[in-house]
Amino acid sequence: MFALDARSERIVAILLAVLMAATRIHHFGIGTVAPDASTAVFFLAGLLLAGPLWFAVLAVEAVVLDAVAIGIVGVAAACMTLGYWLLFVGYLALWYAGRLGRASERLDVATGGKLVVLAALGVAVFFVLSNVGYYFGAGYDESLGAAEYASRVSGYFPMYLVTTLLYAAAGVAVFAIGVRFLSHGRLAAR
Repeated sequence: MFALDARSERIVAILLAVLMAATRIHHFGIGTVAPDASTAVFFLAGLLLAGPLWFAVLAVEAVVLDAVAIGIVGVAAACMTLGYWLLFVGYLALWYAGRLGRASERLDVATGGKLVVLAALGVAVFFVLSNVGYYFGAGYDESLGAAEYASRVSGYFPMYLVTTLLYAAAGVAVFAIGVRFLSHGRLAAR
């Protein structure tokens, strides 16, 4: 169902990269374009893009965007610790969650439910990994108990979950509309 030809795959990859670039700006406090779509981008990349090379390309883009935000724009580097690299293990979990939904034969209510569950699980793993990385990388393990830290950051989880689900739903809807439009266009051309 979610297989694309090479040209369509490149277009989707470019659109996902642009979405991440445009919304990651907000993540660093530069303007208010929209909430950060990075988690949804990695989920959708797993769902829609065939090769793992796309994961690597998007991961490199994330690092470059972060470097630009810190080095050129002047955003504070508070999140840049050794734990930063756990973000990418979390992104890999999101990508893999998308991969698990890729085999769906058709887009129906059951598939939609499956994609919601997969995205939610991917977000949960990402959230835990990124916060564990920050907890240890920023030295909070020496100054703040794990339970206290968890209670402070747990309030951010619903925002991550809802934002990811909304972007992912929009991405799947655009995909479904595109497939429907292209299939009708091909039928009309025959």
